[in-house]
Amino acid sequence: MRDIFSEEVAAQFDHKGVRKAYDAWPELARMGSEAAPDVSFGKVERVYFLGMGGSAAGGEIAAGWLGRRHGAAVGVFKGEIPPVDMRGSLAVACSVSGQTEETISMLGTAVQRGASAVSVSSGGQLEELSRKLGAAHIGAPAALAPRYLLPYITFACIAIATDALGIDASSEVQDALSGMTAESEAIRVGTPQESNPSKEIAFRLLERTPATYGTAATKGVGVRFKSILNENAKKHAYFDVIPEIFHNEIEAWERPDPDFLPVFLRHSLDGERERRLTDRMIMMLNDLDVQPLEVKGRGGSSLAELATMVYRLDLAAYYVAVGLHMDPLPTRLLDALKK
Repeated sequence: MRDIFSEEVAAQFDHKGVRKAYDAWPELARMGSEAAPDVSFGKVERVYFLGMGGSAAGGEIAAGWLGRRHGAAVGVFKGEIPPVDMRGSLAVACSVSGQTEETISMLGTAVQRGASAVSVSSGGQLEELSRKLGAAHIGAPAALAPRYLLPYITFACIAIATDALGIDASSEVQDALSGMTAESEAIRVGTPQESNPSKEIAFRLLERTPATYGTAATKGVGVRFKSILNENAKKHAYFDVIPEIFHNEIEAWERPDPDFLPVFLRHSLDGERERRLTDRMIMMLNDLDVQPLEVKGRGGSSLAELATMVYRLDLAAYYVAVGLHMDPLPTRLLDALKK
């Protein structure tokens, strides 16, 4: 079987070495897991993650896991903070560049409303504002682009939140780090297509648009998969949430569009009813000659499942870019809009 995503092919389009950035993900996850600030925030009842785009994705993934696995009171705000009392809360503001206008504004709002705060960035105005506000700050490492620091942001968010909420997740974090190391070998560019799950996902997506479905546990992963396909492969993608899709989206499949591929994110934290209805929907799609794609993670813990699932899907988005002969790094329209 010819590998259309081989190192030789990837090098023709990946001019800045994004594939090497993905090789570093297990180490970035480890660094993030050690990033909790050495300060006490007092009694914290709730944690809010603040951010935009790739910098918010880590908070969304962390929030999904903390809520479903540990019953933690967590939330994610993007763009602006609604009118809520934030006393007794910890706000975690994430912006890899440190220059994201919305995140800087949200940090100021959170502190004004009584929240304790910590920021994560590679410097910039977010760090400056944190110092002025007396908020803790964690420095993020450099990256080709903010979106490739996802594992650092995700595990830093988990480290900060579990420390503040008094949750012992050390064994789960270690299992997730081990899982990411094993996953890295399975999905890296040098692993042939026939035994590489990320390349197999990408192959099915080259000529189709994914309609991805996930639960509360995997919502952050689904949102990330959509956005990384947009940015890496310059490709449309869609995401919706189970069980909401069983009240509306399911009807769109009565007349299947061959340009769309249903993708289901499966996870051990999914509820029994969610699993049962998802299984039933997949059976119905099979009866309509639609062959859905099911994606699972690896590892012995729910956090390992999430971490390896997002790793697998990010590499799939990278391989879609290679398969479409696109350089995954530039975001020309986004950069032009910012200017």
